[in-house]
Amino acid sequence: MDRDIRPSEVSLFAAAGMRGLRLEDTRDGLYRVVRGQGTSARTLSERASFKEVANLCGASGSTTLREAAERDGLVWPDSSEAFLDAMRKI
Repeated sequence: MDRDIRPSEVSLFAAAGMRGLRLEDTRDGLYRVVRGQGTSARTLSERASFKEVANLCGASGSTTLREAAERDGLVWPDSSEAFLDAMRKI
């Protein structure tokens, strides 16, 4: 299913991609969360909410997705080009 990404989702897709996770839309507005590609792909969740995906990315409570990524040694994309480069690595 193709749709526009809402502005609030950009950081979620960035954080997930940086951790090697792929998010797929479900018909009910949730996300299927997959790690890996091809035959090694493993579904972590069939129907995860925004908050559940954020938790998988290390963000909980008042910790933002960016703070969780940087805490774990990941470099947060500071430009649209850096974001697109990160997405190409998934």
